Amino acid sequence: MAVLYGNQHVDERYASTIEPNLYSDTVLIPGVTYTDKYEVGPAGGIYVHKLGKGNKVTVGTPGRDFTDEAIGDELIPIIFNNNFQKSRKIYGVQANAVSFAMGEEYLADSLNQTKEARQYSAIACLVNEGTVSEDTEETTKENLVDKLTSLRKAIKDAKGKANYAMVSTDIYAMALSVLGLQSVNDPAVVSGEMLKRFGLAIIECNAFDEAEAQYYDHAGALKTVDLTDVEMIVGYNEAFSLLDNMEMYRLIDSENFNGSKAQVEYNSGMTVNSPEQVIVKKVTA
Repeated sequence: MAVLYGNQHVDERYASTIEPNLYSDTVLIPGVTYTDKYEVGPAGGIYVHKLGKGNKVTVGTPGRDFTDEAIGDELIPIIFNNNFQKSRKIYGVQANAVSFAMGEEYLADSLNQTKEARQYSAIACLVNEGTVSEDTEETTKENLVDKLTSLRKAIKDAKGKANYAMVSTDIYAMALSVLGLQSVNDPAVVSGEMLKRFGLAIIECNAFDEAEAQYYDHAGALKTVDLTDVEMIVGYNEAFSLLDNMEMYRLIDSENFNGSKAQVEYNSGMTVNSPEQVIVKKVTA
């Protein structure tokens, strides 16, 4: 569209700076909300031993024989069957007709889209495989502290640990009002605001907005999970495994046309390996 100043046509230009697209904050932080310690080299699946506790130890009197019992364990499967990829075609004639680095910009945008999709799947896994709280009453400013501490208590009563609470934007707004803001000087936390209360890192999650988040479980079944009724997840970072056996981020020349392709791919495995240490609080509509 021509720009007129009075009856005079004036020059038009396109900015060389790109306005970024909007994506969910990063709430998947290793050592904070998940663990990747079981990543042990090339494999399509990793199986983690969980030792059986056997019989309960009871008190006795001195001077007695041991009672032997057979050992046993169970295997926790982490299967790399969740694949995320994005490829953008960039014709050379397009790249040569703009003043910004088209390939690099589309590559960065593809990475953001792929990582967001991976995060939605991981949150779906957390919600589906964690322990759902029986409390479905809506959280308010008046009962926020009670709700939060009761979820932590449920984990502690099960002999587990809790060190984070991933909460919706509504709950986080209440937390700012009720608990006050406390800064956290943690270089690992690159996005997502955080409070620290009750031994919990309280992290704002703006990704509880997907009604049909999907992931493949360790049996290869596609699970569809509604995240819109989730208020908060209280858990222990060691209780959720998120691993990658392949990551690819490249800008390559195309063999089919004059131009390049901006391609990103992740292949991930995700499993809640200790459901007792992940409590999901939902609200009934």
